[in-house]
Amino acid sequence: MRQSRLFILVGMAAAAAVSVGAIALLSGTFHQGPLSEKEAESGLVLAMSLNSSEIKSGQTMGMDISLTNTSPDTVTVTPQHNWPVRKWSLGPCLFHLPFGMALMQGDYTLQNMTDAQRLTLYPRGVYVCRAIGIVDFVFEPSGTRATIETHNSTNIPVNMQYHISFNGYYDGKNFRPLTAGTYTVVGEDQWGHAILRHFVVYGALD
Repeated sequence: MRQSRLFILVGMAAAAAVSVGAIALLSGTFHQGPLSEKEAESGLVLAMSLNSSEIKSGQTMGMDISLTNTSPDTVTVTPQHNWPVRKWSLGPCLFHLPFGMALMQGDYTLQNMTDAQRLTLYPRGVYVCRAIGIVDFVFEPSGTRATIETHNSTNIPVNMQYHISFNGYYDGKNFRPLTAGTYTVVGEDQWGHAILRHFVVYGALD
């Protein structure tokens, strides 16, 4: 299948105080999302952690999300589109990852999280993203390493863990620091599983 490019056209914006990248998971307690019977049998586990439960305005919050094969066997799963929120904030060109996150201002639960407004963590601009036709995800035993198999027989190795850090969000083209209050972070995968975490932002640093 011939590769194509997907153009995402949005407004222009200034530089962001947000950083993203694939790194090893931070230490901390991971919370496993609800698993379907099929996913539980496969051994895949969605996990997410924040580096703190509270920060001051101006400080940076770090978040890690991963999809791990806990089975000693190779696991192959086909892509689905059963996203609980479908409000990603990992980045504009990370469509190949089968998981994502969303940041919302307020104290939300799994029951009402779809009512929340997602805060955008990357600047508006013109992004040129390569679209790939994914056939399946092949997870290596006992870990987060996997291979994406595509329609044009190209195999793409991927580490199914991601780190993002942020101290604010974008409101149109304007960057806004996190203000005092409670925030909700949702981690999700495309098989319908979600994890909720909360953190609190206090007044500005002296």
